[in-house]
Amino acid sequence: MQLKEITREHLNEVLGFVVLISDIRVKKTKTDKSYADLTVQDASKIMEVKCWDYDKYQHLFEEIEANDPVEIKGAVGEYNGQVQLTVKEVQKLPKGEAKVQNLIPTSTWDYEAMEKGLRVFYEKVETKEFQLLLDEMIFSDKYYEKFMTYPAAKKVHHNFYHGILQHTLEVLKYSFTVATTKKLSQRQIDRLIVMAFLHDWAKIKEYTPLPKNDLTDEGIMLGHIFLGTHEVLNVMEGIEGFKEEDKLIILNGLLGHHGALEWGSPVLPKSIEAQILHQSDKMSGDTESILSFMDENQDEESFTPKLWNMGTGYYKR
Repeated sequence: MQLKEITREHLNEVLGFVVLISDIRVKKTKTDKSYADLTVQDASKIMEVKCWDYDKYQHLFEEIEANDPVEIKGAVGEYNGQVQLTVKEVQKLPKGEAKVQNLIPTSTWDYEAMEKGLRVFYEKVETKEFQLLLDEMIFSDKYYEKFMTYPAAKKVHHNFYHGILQHTLEVLKYSFTVATTKKLSQRQIDRLIVMAFLHDWAKIKEYTPLPKNDLTDEGIMLGHIFLGTHEVLNVMEGIEGFKEEDKLIILNGLLGHHGALEWGSPVLPKSIEAQILHQSDKMSGDTESILSFMDENQDEESFTPKLWNMGTGYYKR
């Protein structure tokens, strides 16, 4: 059985799963008893579960590494309107019994089609200096594999294998559709495509790869907006003929792509390209967040529970 398949129909049942444990946070109850909040995942879902018997399994937890599949048995319950799993038993599987790649949430989009999609948008760029920037930051041996495989977030959206890739393609599609509909100039379209390619590029520095999918020290201290903009500026400075106007517009788009100071952008979008980028980024993130949440809550109710980052539940039928 997969984690995604747990529903209210299974309340009070004890079910078995083969998972990866990507995070273990040991805490204390009011009576000073140790328990653990575990982040577990299989190919269908990443999920938070409780283990109240931490002392019993402490030695096993200390031995487990991020790539070690384990078998857990958990009791299905409900808390604040959401299905919850409480660990009753956990054991490490013999080496080779389960393949790690089969336990990592992965984009449902075809990988080869996504690769071709990137090239399609790259070929729409006519400005030579912009092509050189993308050659270095996306298509070079130094970064290509990470860009194509890393998750785009820890929890909120596209937090799966090929996550940055899928999210980037969505943002490219949305941005290009708006830009051509509104008849932007070729130079504006070129700049917007570059922004869409690079706006979340630094998540390859902000996050660790799956199955761990945790923040790096760089990610905690600096965040992907600064890291990405800083690297882009460095590469731009090494490209002969890169115009100052283009630098300013692209850099503002990267810095402002969250769209508001309270959402983590140090500046607001100051060009039409930057505003289109922000709206496209938000649309990609919000729709993926909603659809994945609906998919996780497949029960007999008409509406999902409230999705925390959107402030409401969603109609499912």
